[in-house]
Amino acid sequence: MDTIVLKTKEHELYNITDRVIEIVEKSGVKDGLCLVYTPHSTAGVLVACGIDPNALTDVDNFIRKLVPIETPFAHTCDPKTDAAGHLKAILTNVQQTFPVENGKVLLGSSQEIYFAEYDGPRERKVYVKVVGE
Repeated sequence: MDTIVLKTKEHELYNITDRVIEIVEKSGVKDGLCLVYTPHSTAGVLVACGIDPNALTDVDNFIRKLVPIETPFAHTCDPKTDAAGHLKAILTNVQQTFPVENGKVLLGSSQEIYFAEYDGPRERKVYVKVVGE
């Protein structure tokens, strides 16, 4: 298993597509699966359109609108963004699985893989596991 380490800022999306592609290519697996997972309760792994930067702005704005930091939460955390981060992580999930074919991650022409920071700043880890048939 490989680890991507990120030093994050506040609520932000980080494109990790190239790093995942490198890990898959380095693995030597021709056909199989690639699991991308983060072990953090206030972060997520998601797939979004990478062609138009405004698409990421829309994704970010939508998530912020769904779960604003100012929402009154039953559980209190420190800092106050932590409770909102828990809910955002549930909405976007902490993992994604991708098929690997002919040594390549199968992504659509506009798909890219993002790590989503919902709390931060933090040092975050993303684990990438590639398995073959």
